[in-house]
Amino acid sequence: MIRDQRGFTLIEMLIVMGIFMVVILITSKSFEIVLNHAGQQGKSAQSQIEGIVGLEMLRADLEQAGFGLPWAFTEAPASSAYTEVNVGSNEPVEFPTSIDSAMFFNNSPASPPCAIQNGSTSFNLDSAGIGAQYLVIKSTVIGLDPSAKKWTTKSYTDSASTQPTIWNQDDRDLGDNDRVILIKTTFTDNIPKQQLMVKGGEYSTTFSKYSSMSTPHTQGDVFHIYGIDKPAASKLRMPFNRADYYIKRPANIPLTCAPNTGILYKAVASHADGSLSPEMPLLDCVADMQVVYGLDTNASGVINLHQTTPPEKGTYLDQAESIRSQVKEIRLYILAQEGKRDRTYSFPSETITVGEKLSETTTLGRDFNLKDRIGDDYKNYRWKVYTIVVRPKNLIQ
Repeated sequence: MIRDQRGFTLIEMLIVMGIFMVVILITSKSFEIVLNHAGQQGKSAQSQIEGIVGLEMLRADLEQAGFGLPWAFTEAPASSAYTEVNVGSNEPVEFPTSIDSAMFFNNSPASPPCAIQNGSTSFNLDSAGIGAQYLVIKSTVIGLDPSAKKWTTKSYTDSASTQPTIWNQDDRDLGDNDRVILIKTTFTDNIPKQQLMVKGGEYSTTFSKYSSMSTPHTQGDVFHIYGIDKPAASKLRMPFNRADYYIKRPANIPLTCAPNTGILYKAVASHADGSLSPEMPLLDCVADMQVVYGLDTNASGVINLHQTTPPEKGTYLDQAESIRSQVKEIRLYILAQEGKRDRTYSFPSETITVGEKLSETTTLGRDFNLKDRIGDDYKNYRWKVYTIVVRPKNLIQ
């Protein structure tokens, strides 16, 4: 029998257990750091994907601003037929006193529609009176119904009239009951004009009855027939579609969003009741949106002025013509949170430029003060300015 058999002493066991606990704690801490980093990177990637998808929709709408809009009317539309947006008490956002409602951007019924408009909201309003911008885009193709993406042409000659162009594609051909408008394209001194055909105050009909809107016509007349909305008993409220973009903070905003950030929404005006519904969320955790226009004010073909509002009427017949003639570029700046809160991270600056920095003292847009608008916790969030630059394809270029 082996008599000298010894086990581990208590001290040796305690030392081994201590070393083992230290290894476990180090491993756990490392795993926690890796897990937090992975979560932050995952949320950041999610934010970037959302930004790509939602902002691409906005970019496409900006490019199509003005598509199919009338420049003039053959006769004045009836005020009861051209009513545009009517939100009643259901305002999408709060406005400062200079803009009393989303209906402020209505052009009905006296003036041709403006392709793009904007103004300040009360969201993150600063002491200079600048808030996140409310953006309004008008075109025929901006509507939600598939009929809004459809159009065709009809022309007249000495001997006969041609039939409307048929594309032989369901997603392009207008249905008999689709609500349409007719735009007559004419030239005076080589200058094009797009006149909305209006009969007895009415400017829309169904595609099957479009010919009733095309008189009078003469040799060489060309009509563009644009789909606006789905077949419905109700008539159109406006001879185009309208989409409003804005930021607001809903009650169910994601918990990862920083204080005083909101969601960027797109809302399309309803022809049924004039409401701005449904609202479509495009990007979460947005703090600001600013707009800058590049203008050619002397018809030189070169941008010579940048400003934060569309050009006024000036010497043109109306503001819509001024916008068509002068706006050559639209720049949109959107400040948003990237990822979730990170207590180990410190954002390097208290302010961030949302817009064009022309000099040390001049900014088109604004220098957004994160500490004032978001609070002291702004440091623990990553902030990014998305920039969208568009040359509109459907204004006079």
